[in-house]
Amino acid sequence: MKTDISNWGEQPPEFIQLLASAVEEAGSIKSVAKKLDISRTSASLLLSNKYTSPSVRKMESKILEKLGVVECPELGEIAVQTCRKNCAVQFPPNHPLKLQLWRSCSICEHNPASIKGKAS
Repeated sequence: MKTDISNWGEQPPEFIQLLASAVEEAGSIKSVAKKLDISRTSASLLLSNKYTSPSVRKMESKILEKLGVVECPELGEIAVQTCRKNCAVQFPPNHPLKLQLWRSCSICEHNPASIKGKAS
């Protein structure tokens, strides 16, 4: 199923490209919307650039979090959800591999806590 995102112009935002790819892979807007926990109508309006709600940023972050990937310095390309879970892990004093990941996460540009710390 080819998803039309031409209303976004030549370079649609990343979250729209991710949404369109997910719809093409799944074969339906409804199944992707369910996975994202948004309505089918909202997904359809987003794809056609007709979503007029002020919560577009909220939808963008939800789509990026559920469908996006980041380049982890320790693990390579991983899902944003996996990244967030790794960032939330408590200090693991007795496990060398987990400790290495924890150290990397604590200073990583993708860690929301690390980003907030830099902004202060």
